[in-house]
Amino acid sequence: MLKADFVSCMNGVKVCRYLLADHNPNGITLPPMRKKPLIAVTIHNTEDLPRVEDDGEQYTRATVNGNMRTVRTHFYVDDLCAWQNLELERCNWTCADGSGPGNMQTIAIECIMSGKDGEENVKARDNAARLAAYILHKYGLTANDLRTHTYWLHTKDGKTGDADKLCTMPHTYKTCPYYIIPDWQRFKAQVNAYIVELGGKAVEVVEKPADGFKVRVLDVALNIRSAPGTQSKVVGVITDGGIYTIVNTAMVGKIEWGRLKSGAGWISLGNKYVVKL
Repeated sequence: MLKADFVSCMNGVKVCRYLLADHNPNGITLPPMRKKPLIAVTIHNTEDLPRVEDDGEQYTRATVNGNMRTVRTHFYVDDLCAWQNLELERCNWTCADGSGPGNMQTIAIECIMSGKDGEENVKARDNAARLAAYILHKYGLTANDLRTHTYWLHTKDGKTGDADKLCTMPHTYKTCPYYIIPDWQRFKAQVNAYIVELGGKAVEVVEKPADGFKVRVLDVALNIRSAPGTQSKVVGVITDGGIYTIVNTAMVGKIEWGRLKSGAGWISLGNKYVVKL
């Protein structure tokens, strides 16, 4: 187990400081120090590790050992605490945009979650929101300066426009943070509330529903899930073969999922389950 050099508290989150610049016995490469202004905090999801209590410590150890390839993040945060790997003044390598603004001008937070419902996921998400709020407030930014990994993939492709749309629109390479993206506006609102508590500027966070489209259910018993993906909890079943309206979509692997307008949850949009009208 690693021993933190320093333990602090950032907006109610225990932060174990273990900088790669100070602990690099294997000579792994590190991102450069940031030369341009900080413009955002980037949120990611990485998987909860089975039979591991302090996931952030293990991810940090894997990074030191060279097992995380080129991934270098500022923070790993779970339900227990956060582990800080990079100085706040250093760039990150998490956004897959090379020398673009995601890597060069944001602070990256890897929120460790799973596809299962439960208190650990709720607490990990809350810790990530608290930490993001602390950093945004520290640098005079707002909840509108939150970004997702997927956002930077779209901007690398040359897409422009509404930031929240780019944050949540599926990408063929990766849709991340895929446990948070389906509820992105509520996560932003959570961060916004913590910024206000810290004395920062409040911003309006309004959910912008998609135009929507209709599907006819083909499956005789189509599961409704709490979030995209087959690992998410089943919260209902559609058995009537009816027509339903989809107001948001997300990709999990190669499978497209749709959020029901009723708010009941998410269904698979695979062509053996539904047909788009």
